[in-house]
Amino acid sequence: MKYLTCLLLSGSILSSLTEASSALGTSSSLHQDLAVTQDAESLPQVPYQKTRNAEQFPSVEETKKRLAQEISIQIANDIAYGLVIAHDKQQIRYGTKMYRKVQTAINLLRRGAGLNGASRRSGVPRSTLDQLMKWGQERPGTSIYQVE
Repeated sequence: MKYLTCLLLSGSILSSLTEASSALGTSSSLHQDLAVTQDAESLPQVPYQKTRNAEQFPSVEETKKRLAQEISIQIANDIAYGLVIAHDKQQIRYGTKMYRKVQTAINLLRRGAGLNGASRRSGVPRSTLDQLMKWGQERPGTSIYQVE
């Protein structure tokens, strides 16, 4: 704002000097020099480029993908907590083959695999993952989500 005010004032001063010099009949070279000075102080024109607005919303596909990833991570956290409860109930002991398979399923879920895909790829039955998830959801601070 200060810059703009300064430009306006300097422009009006120069124009009044130009008018005064022409009224006095001074040489035309002084008049040309003042005109060049006025042109040099004008703001340069910047070409218009359409840029991506930072406030644009993500696409529907990006939103769905992000939501699916968050739900998958939440399921993985529930299963991990359910695995602790299963160990306390002496259902799945630490270090056993099933324990390691469940850990593989948790890692797959955290990388974005679905519940069915993690079950199939890790070799853990879906019913086992569902039970662990149910136990894990009983902890404080969990959110409720829709599981297919």
